Amino acid sequence: MWRVQAHADFKPLAEVQRSARELVATLKASRNVGPRDGARDEETRRDFLERQLRALVTRIDVLTGVRRPFAEESRLMFDVEAPAPDRTRTEAARAALDRIVPGHGDLTRRIAELQRRFVVPPERLSAVFARALAECRAVTLHHIALPADERVEVEYAADSPWTAFTRYLGDHRSRITVNSAIAFTMDEVLDLACHEGYPGHHVIGILVDDALVRRRDRGELAVQPLFSPQAVLAEGAASVAPRLAFPDADRLRFERSALAEAAGVEPRDLDIAIDVERLLDAFSSLRADIAGRYVDGTLEFARAAAALEHEALMPIPDPLLKFVNEFRSYAVAYARGPELASAYLDAHGGSLHAEARWQAYVQLVTIPEQAFPQK
Repeated sequence: MWRVQAHADFKPLAEVQRSARELVATLKASRNVGPRDGARDEETRRDFLERQLRALVTRIDVLTGVRRPFAEESRLMFDVEAPAPDRTRTEAARAALDRIVPGHGDLTRRIAELQRRFVVPPERLSAVFARALAECRAVTLHHIALPADERVEVEYAADSPWTAFTRYLGDHRSRITVNSAIAFTMDEVLDLACHEGYPGHHVIGILVDDALVRRRDRGELAVQPLFSPQAVLAEGAASVAPRLAFPDADRLRFERSALAEAAGVEPRDLDIAIDVERLLDAFSSLRADIAGRYVDGTLEFARAAAALEHEALMPIPDPLLKFVNEFRSYAVAYARGPELASAYLDAHGGSLHAEARWQAYVQLVTIPEQAFPQK
């Protein structure tokens, strides 16, 4: 409803930005009101709204040509900075990869050759994604009660800058758009189904809608600005969702018993391929650092692509750089979000107790102004 009204009442960006600044001023002025019941909750909510509005002002700056350093833009828009590259961790991961990836010579090339063996043929992508999504849903329902009317629509598009994108439509419905131009491995399809669907973005949308918008009258959370601190939480939670739903042993069993057949892929060395994907997670901070230097202009496209390929072990770096061209510091949501979400689950759900981690996951996505520390 709000989306339809916003399109009908179209306003220039300058006017939207001016209104956002006025709202920030109003929120700041309201801090001077005397103490009353629920003051702490109101203060927390006010801080959250101010940060969301500051992000909106910054995003409009970007759209109108204002260019800030990557780190400053990240702070203003997402309230976090990209993590510094952890060279100790990446070197340890590189050494482990060099040991387990078959073949000799260039490690990036060997990783690409291994991954190519598990790519889902384009004509089978929809069937494999549907099978993965159904399993993600079944696992999630063991831990999270979802409304009976919830459902997901899936569509495919070849011209999306995202690998996939989920739009929560309201009333417990979501639409997932999958980029059919990408050659996904089986493991990536399973990750995508969990990240975008269950217990990722679709389930997050339902939990926020029911627990916050409807029960607590948090109307501002009916809208999730893409470029905002809220996006860091959403991307972080959705990024840890696959590991929550499928610990490594369960993942290997499901991919080997169901997805390999659906994809028509020989599952030999699948355990190695899954281990490789986990080890590549260690390069997230390095990828964000390279993206930041590219945005800042200290690395041009060719050198940034080479750094991603040889330092961050990305066989095909161009899609990430094209994404950064369009969405700039949004890369920080993928870099910091999973790190912060994992830390939250460890602190509130323990590292081993599965049910406690599921409960912590629900808490994480339903306290958006408190879950992540402000930076």
